Amino acid sequence: MLRFLLPIVLFLGVNSSFAQDEFPSKPIKIVVPFAPGGASDAIARPLALALSSILKQAVVVENKPGAAGNIGLEFVARSPADGYTLLLGNISTNAMNQTSYSAVLKVIPSKDLTAVGVVGITPSVLVASNSFPPKNANEFISHAKANVGKVNYWLPGVASGPHFDMVQLEKFVGIRMTGIPFSGGAGPGMAALMGGQVDIGLINLGGAAPLVKSGKLKALAVSTSSRLPDLPDVPTASEAGFGSLTSSWQALFVPSNTPKLVVQKIHAALNEALSKNEIKESLTRAATQITPSKSPEDAQAWVLTETAKWAKIISDSGVKTE
Repeated sequence: MLRFLLPIVLFLGVNSSFAQDEFPSKPIKIVVPFAPGGASDAIARPLALALSSILKQAVVVENKPGAAGNIGLEFVARSPADGYTLLLGNISTNAMNQTSYSAVLKVIPSKDLTAVGVVGITPSVLVASNSFPPKNANEFISHAKANVGKVNYWLPGVASGPHFDMVQLEKFVGIRMTGIPFSGGAGPGMAALMGGQVDIGLINLGGAAPLVKSGKLKALAVSTSSRLPDLPDVPTASEAGFGSLTSSWQALFVPSNTPKLVVQKIHAALNEALSKNEIKESLTRAATQITPSKSPEDAQAWVLTETAKWAKIISDSGVKTE
């Protein structure tokens, strides 16, 4: 029996190694767990083109929106662990959702997916409607303290990243506000801000900067540790007395059992893509600061740290998913 089995085992081992050496030998799919046209899409599509050129195989983007990104996340986690199905995940899908959606998630993101590499960080801006009386952070704090529960803020959904940020802001400053959830992506919430139906909201830099510069919204603070070149007159959250606000991040993930050699090849291709001028220009337009990882292990360690950090924040917030 052993004489018959040994050649089979050796054959399978050789073929497995050959398959990894030859990766990729067919098209690769990047799953975006949100609707087309959003911030993730603006990063995934130029990245897919660059990776196609580097890997000499078609790399296509497939949008799988729904359930706060969990539909796409679960799809990739359950896909074959061969490197041909990637997830462009972010701070919500791969750090926050593990805790905030623990009751409904059918996978554990930190265990069932592993990071290939971080793509970049997208700053956030706390903006206010022009009809909102306060003109700056100090006036906002005074106004909110004098009008308990009357200041309202836009939410892209209950238990979303901006929701946790607003809860932390309330605790840090000592105020109480009212959250107004909106469905349908950023569009309805942005319209409500510009129309004065809501007072404030936390939105990404790409969406905020043009509206602030054109005078359609007021900026109260940015999420970065230093001021942004796009909005040099807007204070950081620390300078504003808000404590901190959250910058989003994007990273590529694969199912956790994907062979190490395959993960390393995708990581090398990702970092090569991020070094290209056309990608730098595309991500700059998407208001994303490129932050490549030194290795897949470094990327995964960082994601695990983020997951643990947000588990505590979310548990302490008392916010529950609907």
